[in-house]
Amino acid sequence: MDRNTIIGFSLIFLILIGFYFYTKPTADQMAAQQKTSDSLELVEQRVEEARKKELAANPSPNVNAIENPAVFNDTSTAKKVGNFVSSGEEKTVSIANKDIKISLNSKGGEIRQIELLNQKRWDGKALKMLNENLSTMYFKINTPGGALNSTDLNWEVRKQSDRSVTFRLSNSDSGYIEQKIDLDAEGYTFDFNLLLKNVQNDIYRGNSDLVLVMNSFLNKQEKDKKWELQKSTISYKIEKESPDDIGSGEEEEEEIKGRTQWFSFNQQYFNITVANPQGFDTDGLLKMNSVEEDSIVRNMEAQMYLNYNLEDERTYALRVYAGPSEYKSLSKVDLGIENAEMEKIVPLGWGIFGWINEYAIIPIFNVVTNSIAATGLAIILLTLIIKFLLLPLVYKSYISSAKMRILKPEIEKIKEKHSDLQKQQQENMNLYKKAGVSPMSGCVPLLFQMPVLFAMFQFFPSAFQLRQKSFLWADDLSRYDSIFDIGFNIPMYGDHISLFTLLMTLSTLLYTHFNNQITGASGQMKYIGYIMPVVFLGVLNDYASGLTLYYLVSNLVTFGQQWVIRKRVNDDKLRAQIALARKKPLKKSKFQARMEEAMKQQQKKRK
Repeated sequence: MDRNTIIGFSLIFLILIGFYFYTKPTADQMAAQQKTSDSLELVEQRVEEARKKELAANPSPNVNAIENPAVFNDTSTAKKVGNFVSSGEEKTVSIANKDIKISLNSKGGEIRQIELLNQKRWDGKALKMLNENLSTMYFKINTPGGALNSTDLNWEVRKQSDRSVTFRLSNSDSGYIEQKIDLDAEGYTFDFNLLLKNVQNDIYRGNSDLVLVMNSFLNKQEKDKKWELQKSTISYKIEKESPDDIGSGEEEEEEIKGRTQWFSFNQQYFNITVANPQGFDTDGLLKMNSVEEDSIVRNMEAQMYLNYNLEDERTYALRVYAGPSEYKSLSKVDLGIENAEMEKIVPLGWGIFGWINEYAIIPIFNVVTNSIAATGLAIILLTLIIKFLLLPLVYKSYISSAKMRILKPEIEKIKEKHSDLQKQQQENMNLYKKAGVSPMSGCVPLLFQMPVLFAMFQFFPSAFQLRQKSFLWADDLSRYDSIFDIGFNIPMYGDHISLFTLLMTLSTLLYTHFNNQITGASGQMKYIGYIMPVVFLGVLNDYASGLTLYYLVSNLVTFGQQWVIRKRVNDDKLRAQIALARKKPLKKSKFQARMEEAMKQQQKKRK
């Protein structure tokens, strides 16, 4: 393995190590992952405590706060808060289409649970985006009589069908507030309309007097909490700006300055997004915290403001999506917003890595998966296509390395002849020019391939198409393919053996051995190339098996490509090319001339 190849692989190695430590869970997260108890009771208790704190901070009208108070009696069916009257007993209703089921409660007209009917958790249980007793979505209203939470009173069920339900909360002056939830015929979207009619005397005017509050303890949907933690965040889009997120640290909080078109609670493969085509008002608040319980990933909260100007009648037409975070599907979701760019919530990487995924990898993979039902075979075909597109770079890198190997005896003679390193470098440059060889031509093609390499690091852990898809011995291509659980943790490796990662490492070692023969590497340089694949064995051991399958096939294809190139372009042909180049007159570029003049001047100064 020549020096340029070593430099290229070293850069890859350093970036991978940096990426490993960047994504490595903290000590607290690792301790949390060791907990196996389903602590739902404790979480429910925390939700209740949070609600009590909310009520303490924004108390509902009470006997001392209301001019004409009603007496609160838990056994009464007629309760009153301010000028709004509770209606009847608490009821639970459900609406559904073929993809999603929503459970609601007349207490607050609140969405209590959203279940995805065609998706399952890693353990086969029902997958719930919002979970009863762990999530809440309600309105806070500032009234002349005090603060009112929509959950304080029972709402009348005015209309109900298979896919639609309407709740009404009336005041004593024939005015009312209505919430209408209307599911699309299919898919994961629904309308959430809030209608205010003749309640202008019951609500203060302004953007802080009508607030949508959404709080959720997100259930762990995948087996590996580590990746869900890393991929979970709250995304949002401000009008005329690109989507952004608040980060993925243990505790994140951000006040949104600008009219927000939508916000989204994101997990690794699912999200729930609330959109307002009219725009939520400025100063919205988004908060996120980690939770120690193993069954919960994050606690997320959003407080978004709706402007109310005391109109006789005002409707807020919201759109909600609760479903998979699949890039192509999200790009087609109708939120009622032009250029919503909802697909941007899928983390594809920054800069050039994101562009490669968005404009190359995802389109190719979509075409492949539409043609091949087996996801594992689709990954193999994707690899073959990418390696075919990169073949010119592989060919150029091989030819350059082979020519450098042929010139190695002459380089060694120059080294023996001159003890001065600067003189050695000058003589080497002259040799390269005469032979028509660039020492960088072997490294540059490798560097051009690196963006694709790292784009895959982002694509596979976020690709919904891999979730719960099996191939060969891998039960789920979105997680590691353990063939043996060790029973204890080995530092820098893990507590299991991933077979695809192991095979990938062996194929890399084989490729390194083959490449050493091409480049004529010897001495210490010969063995450095064997170290990095062993390090990669630990780094990639808990990555998605779809990723390590890609790298395994990529190694095998590269090995095959170089074997074919070696058969077709032998050393005799390369020596003939070098001899022909030496006969041609040298044409120096201005840059080369300046470099040579600078080296000569430096040599004179040293003398």
